[in-house]
Amino acid sequence: MDSFRTLLPYLRLHTRQYVIGLIAVAIATAVNLIPFYLIRLTIDGLTGQVDGNPATPGLTVATAGLYALGVVAAAVTAGFFMLVMRRNIVVASRQSEYEIRRDLFAHLQTLDKHYYDRARTGDLMNRLTGDLSAVREMLGFGAWQIVNIVSGFISAFAVMFSLSWQLTLIVVAIVPVIVGVLSYLARQINVRHRLAQEQNSLISARAQENFSGARVVKGYAIEDREIEDYRAMNLELLRRNIALTKVDGPLRSFMSLLLGLAFGLILLVGGRLILEPGSTFTLGMFVQFVGTLERLTFPMLMIGWITSIAQRGLASWLRLKEVFDAQPIVRDEPGRADTRLQTLRGDISLERVTLRYGQTTVLDDVTLTVPAGTFLGVTGPTGSGKTVLGQLLTRAMDPTSGTVRIDGQDLRTIPLSTLRGAISVVPQEPFLFGDSIANNIGFGIEARDLPSVPTGVSVVGAPPPDDIPQTPDPARVRDAARLAGLLDDVEDFPQGFDTMLGERGVTLSGGQRQRTAIARAIVREPAILILDDSLSAVDTETERRIVDGLREVSRGRTVILIAHRVSTLRHADQIIVLEDGRLTEQGSHDDLLAQGGHYAQLERLQRLASDLDGDDDPVADPEAAADQLEHQKVNR
Repeated sequence: MDSFRTLLPYLRLHTRQYVIGLIAVAIATAVNLIPFYLIRLTIDGLTGQVDGNPATPGLTVATAGLYALGVVAAAVTAGFFMLVMRRNIVVASRQSEYEIRRDLFAHLQTLDKHYYDRARTGDLMNRLTGDLSAVREMLGFGAWQIVNIVSGFISAFAVMFSLSWQLTLIVVAIVPVIVGVLSYLARQINVRHRLAQEQNSLISARAQENFSGARVVKGYAIEDREIEDYRAMNLELLRRNIALTKVDGPLRSFMSLLLGLAFGLILLVGGRLILEPGSTFTLGMFVQFVGTLERLTFPMLMIGWITSIAQRGLASWLRLKEVFDAQPIVRDEPGRADTRLQTLRGDISLERVTLRYGQTTVLDDVTLTVPAGTFLGVTGPTGSGKTVLGQLLTRAMDPTSGTVRIDGQDLRTIPLSTLRGAISVVPQEPFLFGDSIANNIGFGIEARDLPSVPTGVSVVGAPPPDDIPQTPDPARVRDAARLAGLLDDVEDFPQGFDTMLGERGVTLSGGQRQRTAIARAIVREPAILILDDSLSAVDTETERRIVDGLREVSRGRTVILIAHRVSTLRHADQIIVLEDGRLTEQGSHDDLLAQGGHYAQLERLQRLASDLDGDDDPVADPEAAADQLEHQKVNR
C-alpha cells in the first residue's frame, strides 16, 4: 500500500473523472440485477406463485410486455453508464500514463553523469514502455473492475440475502477460502513479475547494445556467440514467465472450481426449499437467486485477474519509482546558486583542485588560471586527467577538494542552466542523432528560448505544446561547418545539409562525425569551448583547417583544446601538461620546448614519426607516441 500511496498524486489530478466513472460503474452493476427480478415475476406469474396464494391472478400479456420492456430498459441504462465509465476512467488512465511518462522523462533529464554511468539504456526503455503500460492497465481496467467487483458483491449479496439466507450462506462460505488463496498468490505474483521485468530489462539492454554496436559484432565475426548469449537470456526470461504463469494461471481455474461447487450445493438446497410444504420460496425466487449469483460469477472470476493486474502494476510502479527517487549528485544547491547570473565571460581558475574516485587520485592539487579569451592547449599521457579537467568545468562532477571558478564565481554558485548554456563541449566520442546534418549542427540553437515543460500537472485542459524550431538558421549552420572544416564534405553530398544520418551518425566517417560535433559546438557561440581530443580522426590537412577555424572562433572566447598532437597545440596561447593528475608543465609552445620535459619529448617523437613515415614500424599515432614516451620514462 505504501507504493500505491505514492501514486495517489497522479490519481488526484483526475479525481472528477474517477468519481464520475466509479459511480457509473456502481449504477450499471446495480441496474444489471433488475432483469432477474423481472424474470422472477414472470416465472411466478406463469406458475401461479406470485405470492403463494392460489387466488391471486396470474401473468397477463400486457404485464409480460411491461416486464420485457423493463429488461430492455435496464440493459440500455446499464450500457449507457458503462459508456460513461469508459469515457472517464479509461481516458483518465491514458492521461495518467502520459503524465507519468512526461514527468519521468523530465526527471531523467535532471539526472547527472553519475546516474547514467550506472544505468542501462535498455532498462530505462523497458521502464518507460512495459512497466508504464502495466501501471496504466492497473489505473484503467484494474480500477473500474475493482469497483465493479465491490459494488457487484454488495448489491448481489443484498438481493440474495433478501431471497434466502440459507443459500447465501453457502456462497459466503467460499469467500474466506478465496481471500486466503488470493493473498498467497498475490505476493507470489508481485515477486515473480518483478523478476520477469528485470530480466526483460536486461534483454532490452543487450539488444540495444548489439544494435548500436552491430559493426563491432560483425567486424569480429562473433554473431553466433551473441545469438547464443541472447538465446540464453531469453530462456531465462521464459523460465521466469513460466514461473509467473504457474501462480497467475491457476487463479481463474480455482475460482471456477469453487463456483461450480457452490452452484451444485445451491441446486440441491434450493430444490429442497422449493419442494418443502408451505414454503414461501418460489421457483421465480430460485431463478432470481441463481441469476444474481451468475451475475456475481464474473466479478468473482475477475478477482484473480484483477489481483494479478494490481500486483503487476504495483511491482512496475516500484520500478518507475526507483527512477523518480534517483537524485543527481551534482545539482543547483537551494540558497547557494545565484539566479542573477545569466551570462559568463569565460575567466577560468582552478584553486588547488583535487579529485578522487575512491582511493584513486585523478587530479592532484591542480592550480590554473585561464583568462577569458585564452586559447589553452592541454596534453599529457593517457589517463593523466585531461578529460576530467573538462568535465569539472561543466560540473559533470565536483572536485573532492579545492575550488573551480568562472569569472571569479565558484561553479556551485552558478545555476547549471547558465553554466552549461555558456559552454560547448566536443567529447572524445561524439554522439550524432538520426536526423539531417543541418539539424545535428543546429541542435543547441534557440534552446533557451523554449518554455520549461510543467510537471506534476494534469494534461486535461492544458494548452498545446509550443512548436520546437526544426529549421536552424542556415547561415549560422553553414558558417559553423566552414569553421569545422566540414563544408566541402557536405557540399559533396547529393542532399547537402539535408542529408539524413543513420543512428549515431554511422553513415559518416569518424573524421566527419568529429567535425560535425565541432560545428555543433561552434554554432552556439559559447563563452567557453572545450574540445576533448576531437581531432584525432582527421588528417593533418583537415586538422590545419580546423585549427585555423578555431583560432578565428577563439577571438573573444575561451577555447580549451585537449589533444596529443603537437601540431594541434603549437598555436595555443598557453599549453599545460598533465601527468598522473598533476600539472607539471605550463607555457607557450616555445617555452615548453625549451624546458625539455614531456612536451618537448612528445614533439621530438612525433617529428621522428613524421620523418620515418616510410619505415616498417612508424609511430604514426600521436596517442601511441604519448604512450611510448610514458613507457620510456618508466624504463628510465
